[in-house]
Amino acid sequence: MKLNGIGVALFLATCLPGPALTRTQSQTQKEEGSAVGVSEEIQRLSSSDPVKRAAAACALGKIGKAAIPAIPALITLLGDGHRIEPKLVCYREYFAATKVEPEFEGLKEPSPGEAAMQTLIGLGRPSVEPLIAALKNDQWRVRKNAAWALAQIKDRRSLLPLIAALEDDTWQVRAYSAAALGQHRDARVTEPLIIALYDKNAAVRWFAASSLGPTRDRRAVGPLIVALKDKHPRTRAFAAASLGQIKDSRTVIPLIDALKDENAQVRMYAAASLGQQGDSRARGPLQDALKDERVRFYARIALDQLSP
Repeated sequence: MKLNGIGVALFLATCLPGPALTRTQSQTQKEEGSAVGVSEEIQRLSSSDPVKRAAAACALGKIGKAAIPAIPALITLLGDGHRIEPKLVCYREYFAATKVEPEFEGLKEPSPGEAAMQTLIGLGRPSVEPLIAALKNDQWRVRKNAAWALAQIKDRRSLLPLIAALEDDTWQVRAYSAAALGQHRDARVTEPLIIALYDKNAAVRWFAASSLGPTRDRRAVGPLIVALKDKHPRTRAFAAASLGQIKDSRTVIPLIDALKDENAQVRMYAAASLGQQGDSRARGPLQDALKDERVRFYARIALDQLSP
């Protein structure tokens, strides 16, 4: 078929793609699309259905930096503790990582609030100042989730506010604040964490014990040795692990004694820490620990680390 001039023009207009967008036009359209998506998801954060609220928080996390305008709404959602099946929460691996005993109810819970927390973590530094302000919110869940988010973002602006939060009336907030301070290699965290080792709540004590190891501060050795006798096995285990990170001869005998702890995790961490200390006094006790099926692997590695 032969086309005349008009036919050619119609063919080109209807069958061929239009002119390519410039980079600026393409970027503008993408940003406009993201803005519309963010606006819609912010509205969904107020849904009467907690599953939809969590889904909106997750969707904002996938949008990425374009979701920064949603930060105020996400901060508000931090206090939403409505329980949701973990499989319905986009960050369900967070809930599967560690089992929490019933006595520590409220520490970790699949909910819209924790979905919002994870999205704020993903947004990073723009979330820090709003999260610091949230540490003084009237709702304890907002404060708890803010503390955990700050633990993951690891921004130095949060150091002093988190130290202050160790005195919060709610143990969940104190626990996550202690966990967060372990991310700061700063001498100012040692004394507050040592005080937290004597908290009436076991979760606060075990997070404090865990956070003292990364400080490498010898001021923590004596209190951590005391914590090896804590009534909660997780506190004893984290105290044993942290003592391995602080090079000090005072730790050797207490860690040798911890090889006989009734809890297998304590014994495993004690064996590993004795290897890190590299003190030959631990050779005989570690050889005896080879008979312990749960500890054998760690004892073998520790023996290889000891000086001849």
